[in-house]
Amino acid sequence: MNNKTRQQIEIDFMRAINQAQELEHLADDLSRIANNGVESAILVLKNNWRGDTGESMEVAGKRTIAEIYRTADDLVRVAKSIRLTADLVYQAEKKALELCF
Repeated sequence: MNNKTRQQIEIDFMRAINQAQELEHLADDLSRIANNGVESAILVLKNNWRGDTGESMEVAGKRTIAEIYRTADDLVRVAKSIRLTADLVYQAEKKALELCF
């Protein structure tokens, strides 16, 4: 049996919350990249590339942007799951600690 101290429980909880925050920051960064960087690049390509290739590049770019947004959404969902799980484990470990003493 793993006997954790109150301090270890707090540290583990904060570590999980920090990991969730990192994922949320990554999701924000991805969304910004999709919104600004990729869309700008597609616009430049569209304006400078003529014919069918330009249109297919635009379609591919829009698919890429959609995939980036989906990935960002996935990261946010994982972060929420980490927060929920961390809270459940935190509460359970605190309760177990109280029962032991």
